[in-house]
Amino acid sequence: MGTETIHLLHTNDMHSHFENWPRILRFLLEKQKTYTQSYTFDIGDAIDRLNPYTDATMGQGNIELMNEANYDGVTIGNNEGLVLSHEAMNHLYDGANFDVLLGNLKEYPGLTQPIWAKNYKIITTTLGTKIAVLGLTAPYNLTYPSLGWKPYDVDETIDKLLPILRQKADVVVLLSHLGLPTDEHLGEKYDIDIIIGAHTHHLLEHGKMVSGTLLAAAGRYGNYVGDVSLEISDDGHILSKKAITTPTYEMSEDDEDYHFIHGLLKKGQRALTTRYVTQIPRDITTDEQSYDAMRALKQYFDAPAAMLSTGMFVEDFPKGQLNQYELLESMPHAINPMLMTLKGQKIIELFEELDSQREWLSTLAMKGSGFRGKIFGYMRFDGIDRQKNGQILYQGKIIQPHQNYQIATLDHYKWVPFFPVIQDAPVKIELRILLRELMAQYYKKKYSNV
Repeated sequence: MGTETIHLLHTNDMHSHFENWPRILRFLLEKQKTYTQSYTFDIGDAIDRLNPYTDATMGQGNIELMNEANYDGVTIGNNEGLVLSHEAMNHLYDGANFDVLLGNLKEYPGLTQPIWAKNYKIITTTLGTKIAVLGLTAPYNLTYPSLGWKPYDVDETIDKLLPILRQKADVVVLLSHLGLPTDEHLGEKYDIDIIIGAHTHHLLEHGKMVSGTLLAAAGRYGNYVGDVSLEISDDGHILSKKAITTPTYEMSEDDEDYHFIHGLLKKGQRALTTRYVTQIPRDITTDEQSYDAMRALKQYFDAPAAMLSTGMFVEDFPKGQLNQYELLESMPHAINPMLMTLKGQKIIELFEELDSQREWLSTLAMKGSGFRGKIFGYMRFDGIDRQKNGQILYQGKIIQPHQNYQIATLDHYKWVPFFPVIQDAPVKIELRILLRELMAQYYKKKYSNV
């Protein structure tokens, strides 16, 4: 009986950490050359608009770099699907030389497959083994529809596609930008041979077996590269499967790596610096930016009140020409405006939640949920005041427990686990504009006559 060995190389959650890319690229190309048969995949969140080069090219610069690595397939993460406009997403992969695999996201209005993605692909090996590769991304039901995409439930999608894949292929591989808990659930429930995971930035150095399914994952930021090896008989049966990861720090460096990495950064900086926003007549501190942002949010939603945290603003703006790079440096987040509606009693509860966490949050170093700053900071309000006797005023009037009130804010507070009141509140999230893009509009209008 003949056998063949197949290697599945994989990266995930790179988040535009180009400092690791030169070593990763050499590692992938060397393995592709060394192995008799190998296929290479990325599991999403390859881009992050925190990086000036990514922001300046709307992610297309990342795709040009990925083209050099001979990827056979990728799926998307939330940093592709949720931080780009519908139009930008439809053009992200225009120059890609690899397949985008995505089975649980459709395009409105017709709920059709996106033009840039396939549900799955079938790879045929040297001995004729057929490997089905399916991609799935985290289905953010609250947010994707605002951008013109319809996400589908993961189990529902697998129930529909897995019987088809099992009929067509000997081996089924899932590229999962869903997170480790979901991957473990899928391993328990479904006959999937390998799940290569992402989203929760988990590292499985030697893989993990769950009810016969091999889970693999390579951490985050390109700190590791994964390698799943399969030994397959000539009749298509898996004889063995194992996963390993290689730390990037063990990979070879080159004298030119620094110049390459620095060059990408400078290229992005130059491009954004030339994108003029407006002329500002004086320095604007981060403190003042927080007040400006609340005014901008109120205007955007035509709402009487606003709230946001001071940690959203990282750098002062110097007097003179304001450009997009300065806005990125001060507000590097993938965070969007949000309008929430709260009963008066819920506003009282929100203040109680803030009071109990005030000191802790003021210095809390955090990442995630779109936040790319340093610390959370203090929560501020505009249009809502609390008097010394504890009474809360909304536009100067004492709030009524059963009356509805609107507050313009940011979607970040919906996703962090600090404020149950906000997590449960009805909201409208405006995904078509980031905080820094909103502020560019605000400052352009404010200083139009300067």
